[in-house]
Amino acid sequence: MPVAYAAIGASAAADLMRFPPAGSTPYEESLQLGSGSERFLTAANLLMTWGAHRAAGVAVNDIERGDAAEYLGVQFSDAGTPELGDEPEQLFSPEGEAYILPGTTATLSADGKNARPILVISTVEDAQRLGFAWGDREANPGYGEQLITVEQREDGTVWAIARGFTFLTSSGLMSGIKQRSELREVIEQAQAFIGALAPGAALRNGVTAPTEAQPTAELTEPQAAETPAQDD
Repeated sequence: MPVAYAAIGASAAADLMRFPPAGSTPYEESLQLGSGSERFLTAANLLMTWGAHRAAGVAVNDIERGDAAEYLGVQFSDAGTPELGDEPEQLFSPEGEAYILPGTTATLSADGKNARPILVISTVEDAQRLGFAWGDREANPGYGEQLITVEQREDGTVWAIARGFTFLTSSGLMSGIKQRSELREVIEQAQAFIGALAPGAALRNGVTAPTEAQPTAELTEPQAAETPAQDD
């Protein structure tokens, strides 16, 4: 399940904005979504079930779920060295919808744009930070990789962050203007994804949002898959 570029996982690199993959243009967008655990969990559940993409007007089709036994994804060590990711735990939203896993493939489609076959490169499953990175499998205009996360910071505020890198493919006459247009479209789409996680945005865009988090832990926290009981 290849992608169209070599620097797999680089969207998670701490120094991405200073040292992007050769030939690419990096970007990072952030948006405060509110504060508190309920807001964090509601936004995370929406993000990890493709809700941000759908609420931003991007259809998600041809989904084939990843298999953790076959694809572990990529993560970075504290020293910034890429390495194989840990086997992810299968989590579920309060509604029982399975979270995205590394190795998942899908096709993203938006009106007036080329369909984009993608691969989920990795997932983030920290206590106060959830998200996933996806990369283009074909060299469409503006192809590259994007990491979208929702995090709750020490002060209780909740933020959505989209960061990544893109390869601008336009050439020939007026290539500079065309490439700036490509970059603007990539950044505007990233802004739309994180904006779709803001309170009420999903409903305003016709997407059913996850159940609002309730005070009880069993309804607010992502649920792990249960291990079937063994017969004696």
